[in-house]
Amino acid sequence: MTRQSLPDSLAPLAILRTARSNAAEYYAPLLNGPSEVLRMGAWTALLERNEVGYDQYPAVLELASRNPGIRRRAFRHFLKWWDYDEAGQALAALPPAEDHFETDLMQAELASDQGAVLEAQRALYLAKGDFELLSALVGMTERILGWSAALPVAVECVILAPHDANTVLQLLTLLRNARQTNLMESLAVLLDETTLHPAIALLARASIRLLQGNPRGCLTALGQLNAMRISRPDVAHRIRAQATELSAEALERLGEYRQAYAAYVELKKLDTGKAYDLGEFERTILGDAALDVPPLPDDPRRECFVMTGFPRSGTTLLENALAAHPLIETFEEIPSWSSMQLYLDLTLPKVTPDTDMVPIYLRTRERYYAEIDRLRRKSEAKVLIDKMPIRSAEAAFLAKLFPERRFIFSIRHPFDVVLSCFKQSFVRNVAMEHFRTFEGAVKLYDFSMRQWFSVHSMTDAKVHYLRYDDLVTKFEDSMRGVLDFLGLGWDDKVLGFATLAETRGARTPSYQKVRQGLGIGVQSSWRNYGFLFQSETARPLRKWVEHFGYELQ
Repeated sequence: MTRQSLPDSLAPLAILRTARSNAAEYYAPLLNGPSEVLRMGAWTALLERNEVGYDQYPAVLELASRNPGIRRRAFRHFLKWWDYDEAGQALAALPPAEDHFETDLMQAELASDQGAVLEAQRALYLAKGDFELLSALVGMTERILGWSAALPVAVECVILAPHDANTVLQLLTLLRNARQTNLMESLAVLLDETTLHPAIALLARASIRLLQGNPRGCLTALGQLNAMRISRPDVAHRIRAQATELSAEALERLGEYRQAYAAYVELKKLDTGKAYDLGEFERTILGDAALDVPPLPDDPRRECFVMTGFPRSGTTLLENALAAHPLIETFEEIPSWSSMQLYLDLTLPKVTPDTDMVPIYLRTRERYYAEIDRLRRKSEAKVLIDKMPIRSAEAAFLAKLFPERRFIFSIRHPFDVVLSCFKQSFVRNVAMEHFRTFEGAVKLYDFSMRQWFSVHSMTDAKVHYLRYDDLVTKFEDSMRGVLDFLGLGWDDKVLGFATLAETRGARTPSYQKVRQGLGIGVQSSWRNYGFLFQSETARPLRKWVEHFGYELQ
């Protein structure tokens, strides 16, 4: 087989061609290479495998004097091989303590300095040599800086653990979410060439074919994948989940919508984990709405707005467009609300009938703003926008605690919203758990809209309603309307939001589409699933379709 020339970003993976050799031979080129991460990982791997030769002892001891992770592993290695003098030298070495690096990470987290968090996480890995720290750094970097910044770290993980399918899956998932078909193809060819992870190579090709508009080719590759036996249960489960998702998307593109729906149902069943009580979300919201909040002093924070609506209503697209404006800073799904709620959960049970509640609720507001101020990075910003789509359900409590608050509310056809939420995989919590079934998604949408419109109307001066359809088809006019509501003028940087999105962390599933810019189109597919929306289960949605002026058929 002719060896391919790897693209620059994947070029370090060429070492995988020697992954079938013994550990000493494989890791030898990395021991004195330019990458500090790979040097640390290589020495760690050899020490843990007891593959260090006597001629390498001086280098190990020198490293042990500077690195606590190497010192710890070197000591154990020397003891195992009855090299007591060297074990004593390792013990006598006094590198910085590992908890020194953990303290640096905690300080960065406390300051919410995301760049410092990444640096401290990397330093902690270099100090301890625990591979899990490096693997976690991939996801952290993607969330904070985006996929391209995370790619070198993901590549390093594969190099250091070439036989661990999870590291390769992590790299493939990163590339797939970023729609990097050329890089995915290079990875698949390399895996074929090295005969490493054939199942992942097939999964990559299925993904590539789907992204390239060949759903039948995708299904063919998935058929070959399904015939393969994968020995590790955890790897088999991850591959099956990704394959099921690809199958659902491919069947949808082929017009096989009932089969696609069945595949999505199967995908949700594969997403195992903590069981949630769906009634808890509604009880919490109604409990907040029923709180007797006394009249509060005027809220001076008029620069703060809330972006809401419902998940998959176009809020991520709008948030990225607004974030491109130099005078706006957006905050995406931050724990501002959770901080308030925790405070109230711990405080309210202890109040007595004669307690003055005004200071308690003012402290609640202060905790909300403290989270925003802690996360602020654009000192020049005149407008601060807290984006949390599901917060529409909290309308009644919001009105009591922040009576002057102004909102941007995103609207999209309710059928499309619910279908998209059901199909999407979210980080699981008591709200997102509803999206595991179509029925649950319908109930959550209906409940959230009922809460919102029990407080606000479509003509409420404190709410700017924006239709997703208009945002995509009449982008500049729509954005000018939003900026007028915010009290700001136009800035051409807003038009470049897709470029900015490439450099921003991936915090929600919508990011891969936002990075395509306005070429994503209106993204309406509910008519293809008419069998769902004509069912009795979907009845609660119909009044909202009519309320927003959309078509039912």
